[in-house]
Amino acid sequence: MANNKPIKKPANKKSNQKVNPLMIGAVAVAAIAISLVVLAPNKKAANTDKDTSSIAENASDEITAVSDTGTSGSSAKEAVLNEEGDVVINLSDITDKASFYEYDANGTTMGLFAVKASDGTIRTALNTCQVCNGSPYAFFEQQGDSVQCQNCGNQFSLDMIGQERGGCNPVPITDTDATTTDTQIVIPAKFLQDNAERFTNWKKF
Repeated sequence: MANNKPIKKPANKKSNQKVNPLMIGAVAVAAIAISLVVLAPNKKAANTDKDTSSIAENASDEITAVSDTGTSGSSAKEAVLNEEGDVVINLSDITDKASFYEYDANGTTMGLFAVKASDGTIRTALNTCQVCNGSPYAFFEQQGDSVQCQNCGNQFSLDMIGQERGGCNPVPITDTDATTTDTQIVIPAKFLQDNAERFTNWKKF
């Protein structure tokens, strides 16, 4: 007898190879996640560099602003001494921007400054307030054509420096305390050491 059973057709292979939309979505999400992980640090680094640059620019601007407003006692230089141990200040170095110096009086750090007044004369003083000395903040900084005590806030014109005794002024170094020549001011070590007690707590914050 003839075999009348129907012949089974082979399965359509293309139907088994259909792409699952869910799988495509999962692969796309994974790719996006990987790209975010890889690229995010670079973006953060770029932002960090930008922030650092901005901070540096701001700091530079602040330093310039301080320089423009006056002279700070924190930029004091070590005083130059002669063979006798006296402080020597060259007149040619002094302008209307105060020059601040520090002097070691047997272990006690003292401050002094020199500045040119409006009449062209050189004025010198100890960098401590006659009333406030004893305070760590009893020192002066220049603000334009004045100096200001950092403890009490009082201001004094440059023309007053070295002229007045008593009151809340910089301790003057007068012509009787120092010797002035055509080129130099010499401040005796004895005068400085006699005033060292005024600086016992000076700038000891």
